[in-house]
Amino acid sequence: MEKVFINGVNICYESIGEGFPLIGLTGKDSNMDWWHPAIKTALSESNHLIMLDHRGTGRSDAPTEAYNISDMAKDVIALMNVLDIDKAHILGQSMGGMIAQELAIEFPNRVAKLVLCSTTCGVKRVIPSLRMVKWLMRKNAAFSPQDTLNMLYSQAYIQDNPAMIASLVERMQIAPSNPRSMEIHKHASKSFDSYHRIGQISAPTLIIHGEEDWVFSPKHAKILNRRIPGSKLILFPHAGHGIFSQEHHKVLKEIQHFIG
Repeated sequence: MEKVFINGVNICYESIGEGFPLIGLTGKDSNMDWWHPAIKTALSESNHLIMLDHRGTGRSDAPTEAYNISDMAKDVIALMNVLDIDKAHILGQSMGGMIAQELAIEFPNRVAKLVLCSTTCGVKRVIPSLRMVKWLMRKNAAFSPQDTLNMLYSQAYIQDNPAMIASLVERMQIAPSNPRSMEIHKHASKSFDSYHRIGQISAPTLIIHGEEDWVFSPKHAKILNRRIPGSKLILFPHAGHGIFSQEHHKVLKEIQHFIG
């Protein structure tokens, strides 16, 4: 892992593999440690995989003043400039998918292909599930690893995959976000809305979503699919918000086929 000073903050990143650049963007409150080793290996087999800790996460600086999705997208562009990357495939999960949309809209000449996983063009564009409403009403900003697991996976999946879950929990606790950064990311995600702009996306786009996702219901994915010209939507039954790891064999196959 290395650090680079861009846009007034130190951003930590990791770069592995060779080939056409592929930038992976994680979700709210998460960082590079959350990537499953097998997924990192698979994504870097034929591509130059670049991952980063967004500002406020992991080993990157955590500014206390507010910032938004656009600011985090500009961090990605600045990192690309430092690494002399003219164009890259962009893979974004959840909040990372919001950052990915911002990149494709505002910097179209820097995005080759776009993969949006478990994300939305605006959280207010779909009425939240009852479970999500209860989740949002929680007062504490900092959640335990168990809280996060409950958001990502069903109880059945957690019980049936103890080794994978234990490994993820261990990685979650390496460099957790502080409460202030979590609050900033929460506000940035809630404020993001690309609904009227995503029609401008020109990059070939693959949308991946779980049919059991209660954080962003499948309606969010269907809106993205309708409004992004020529996009392809793949819905996975029995998968929730953590579809990328839950169905990683199938998801990786679709991504690798899509980016070529």
